[in-house]
Amino acid sequence: MERPVRPHVVVYNEASIDGRVVGFDTDPSRYYRLGFRWRSDAILMGSTTALAFGPPESETDQQRILPRPERLPVVPGFESLVTEPRPLLVVPDSRGVVRCWTHALSQPWYRDVAVLVTRHTPTDYLRYLDRRGIEHVDATGPASGRVDLAAGLAHLTGSHGVRDVRTDGGGALTGALLAAGLVDEIVVLLDPVVSSDPGGQRLVTLPHAGPPGGIRLRLDDVERFEDGAILLRYATNA
Repeated sequence: MERPVRPHVVVYNEASIDGRVVGFDTDPSRYYRLGFRWRSDAILMGSTTALAFGPPESETDQQRILPRPERLPVVPGFESLVTEPRPLLVVPDSRGVVRCWTHALSQPWYRDVAVLVTRHTPTDYLRYLDRRGIEHVDATGPASGRVDLAAGLAHLTGSHGVRDVRTDGGGALTGALLAAGLVDEIVVLLDPVVSSDPGGQRLVTLPHAGPPGGIRLRLDDVERFEDGAILLRYATNA
């Protein structure tokens, strides 16, 4: 059986030396400038990360068809990072937790939004997405009933011509992608700091035990910065 065509996937994140992605100060300007080095047709974002776009819409507004909001202006100094066509924002959200899409649609970084759902996703959420003009893709996993990321990525390639994807999410999304064998590169901006949150989210959280001996990576590049931070680029085909 032929392997379904899928895009090249680069996982990108910033971490402390103890492997946390929270609990320390960061430089968002550097982080995003480095991230935009990788030309991407789509940004794959976890639903928890997407909640940061803004507060949820009121129950009343969620029931209304609203015009698409105007795009916010690009943050001064970041104009060179915006290239056309802008990437598609893709968010797996089978439970329907992201209810702040008006805020997300106003962001200047994306050309449009697609949400990966399942046959178990609440109907009222699908209708809400329709009222916002947001595409939702049924990517139900054959066994778990959760979002099948492989099917979702294959759909993006077939229907949107997506060839390159960069992630913007936490450890759960990275772990799910790794466990499914969908990651081609892992790029980590490693800061010289220990997280102050000992229970904070990790760089990678696998959904289940991995292979004996771990998942081996191949170091392809190292870039050092004056403040002691290091950008590490790994390939998964070690």
